[in-house]
Amino acid sequence: MALYELSIERAHVQEAERLVSLEGRGYPTLVIQWESRIFDQPWTTTVVLDYTIALPPLMLGQGTFNEVRIAAYVGGTSTKFLYFGTEMTANVPRVGPEMENIVAPPKAYQEFRLEEQSCPVPYLKLIQATPRIYGNGAQDYYSPPIKVERYDGAAGPELIADFFPTIVANLDSIRSPLLTDPHRGGQWIGSRFIGVQAIAILRQGKVVGIHRRMGRTDKDAPPPDVRQRDPKLDIVKSWVAVDIGAASTVVAVRGERGAAELVRIGPIASVGVPADYETPSEIAFENLARAIKAWRDRVILPTTRWDDVQVGFAAQRMRTRAGLDQPERATSVITNVPMVRERIERKEQIKLRGRSDPDTSEALKRPAPPIIDEEGIGSHDPFDPIELYAYYIGLHLNQRAKGLHTRYAITMPTGWSPERRLSVLVAIRRGIFRSLPAGMLEYHDLEGLQVVDAGPSAIPFAAFAFRAFGISPRGDSVPFCVIDAGASDTGVVFGILRSAKPDEREQEGFDRLIEYLEPLSIPWLGGERLLHRLAYRVYGAHEAVMRELDLPMERPVEEQPLPNADSMLLSTSPEARANTQILKDLVRPLLQPIKNAQIPEKIRLIANDGTVKEVAISIDREPLADTLQGWFNDAVAVIKNALDEAIAKIGREPSPYDGLHVLLGGRMGLHQGFADRLAAELPSVVKIHRFKEPDSANLAAVLRGFEGAR
Repeated sequence: MALYELSIERAHVQEAERLVSLEGRGYPTLVIQWESRIFDQPWTTTVVLDYTIALPPLMLGQGTFNEVRIAAYVGGTSTKFLYFGTEMTANVPRVGPEMENIVAPPKAYQEFRLEEQSCPVPYLKLIQATPRIYGNGAQDYYSPPIKVERYDGAAGPELIADFFPTIVANLDSIRSPLLTDPHRGGQWIGSRFIGVQAIAILRQGKVVGIHRRMGRTDKDAPPPDVRQRDPKLDIVKSWVAVDIGAASTVVAVRGERGAAELVRIGPIASVGVPADYETPSEIAFENLARAIKAWRDRVILPTTRWDDVQVGFAAQRMRTRAGLDQPERATSVITNVPMVRERIERKEQIKLRGRSDPDTSEALKRPAPPIIDEEGIGSHDPFDPIELYAYYIGLHLNQRAKGLHTRYAITMPTGWSPERRLSVLVAIRRGIFRSLPAGMLEYHDLEGLQVVDAGPSAIPFAAFAFRAFGISPRGDSVPFCVIDAGASDTGVVFGILRSAKPDEREQEGFDRLIEYLEPLSIPWLGGERLLHRLAYRVYGAHEAVMRELDLPMERPVEEQPLPNADSMLLSTSPEARANTQILKDLVRPLLQPIKNAQIPEKIRLIANDGTVKEVAISIDREPLADTLQGWFNDAVAVIKNALDEAIAKIGREPSPYDGLHVLLGGRMGLHQGFADRLAAELPSVVKIHRFKEPDSANLAAVLRGFEGAR
């Protein structure tokens, strides 16, 4: 059995990276480094041992000596020689110290180079040598003989892997069985391949070093053992459902034979509560310049590295993670990505920024025209955050181990205009297309890649709610009103649920059908919009200190400018965007139930010059709660008036409201004040159904409900 073993497991590689940093190491550390070839590629090998030197076997065709560099910890004491013998004399074979360190930090470590011209011992006899290190101190460092052993770690086909998914989207790498198996394996033709870049070295089960790939790794050719596979063999016929929301996006897929699955984008932790299935609609830029360059360098499968750009949960964590620099990080995050379309339509000046390159700026422009033709996607099309977000949805879905999805049904907020819906739909299609292997299908192939508008989000919600609440037509049709109180608007749909007619059942396979009137949208009644307005009220109450400290904020379109605020305070700059989100999160407990939420007395905001400043905040909850309840009252009045008109069409005489079911959903639908006001305005015969978010003990209810939905 070999003394040394190799591993590409992430935990082992991360431990190896920490080890070779030499942080916290001391006597008797020895660092051994040499260059080698693995998979016919150049690599650097670094091994960190205590009082032991590992020597690699001679490389075939490389002569009679492998050059090896040894760094010995000396703690700042100058060291003269690495010698071979029982004691240091004038005639003992020796190797002098190097003047410059390459492997380890200077002063703390002294380095020696074993190479054919200067080493007094032939390479093949070094394994039997008894080297020592002689120093100037009262004692000789490493004066006992240092153990020399043969490094026998060997790289085999089991270490072949494709790390493109890991580098770009923090997904699992594609391992050897899926790449080399002659029956079911193979790399998809047209996909990108980034091979192994680091291999951990284990000695008797303990991590002791690392192999690092040298040179460029982003244009790898797969090793000969990797087979090629037609991606069309792995197309999954089932539909993917994507609900695009301002605050969060939900992605769901049902396998051809397997159970339903809710797909999370950029997850950072396991699911604890049902809300963890709602992926934040956020994008964070660590290095904007590199991310944009990679996005434009290649149309299909661009190498936008996860170290440079993150989406979903990871982006939200970057924005909200505690720390003194939290406001600075927030300037590099764009939240409520789907609402960018609306802001561009209003001709707002929105600029992106990277956290590590704040001087880089990317102004968002009107996206490419929603045209699907033979010209395809241009590398210089305006950067579109929605397209990038959709690309990462595609990467999370279209994995080698899971197959390729080519049918997507997209639901969007009810109040969006047909033009905006089409623009967003095409942007999502562009992003999904870019996540598929090159050459698999043409961009204008509308049958090969189907990305369709599944209608207002309130309709799929109604279909799910009917099943969840056990509502079904028994003879007569069932009148209903759906209120989808989401983040960007509130959609209201009136209609009936009826049993299918015989011809509908026989010819189209329907059991029940939903017929509905033209949907109604209350555009100002969105959770994120109301939070923005509440945050603006808090900002206005502290206007003097905000002006004194030069702390900007974005003004909600529904609110008037503050009397004494200039364009520098009420702006759309990255600083204003960050402060707006921080203030929205501050007042979020007023709208959304958050367990153990407390509003702090001081917060950190970022000034126009980029400095972070602490601000004392005093929030009077009662006036804000009254304002919020007033908005709810106005919204319920709009809904009641629309319901009165609709019930005349869908109700049954002599009691039109009899048998009416009101389905209340959306994050804002969980607010008790909104539900109570709605109930007070409706006749007592109306049945109101409202979802209550399950706790962690009832998490399975979410998946069971989705599994049963059609």
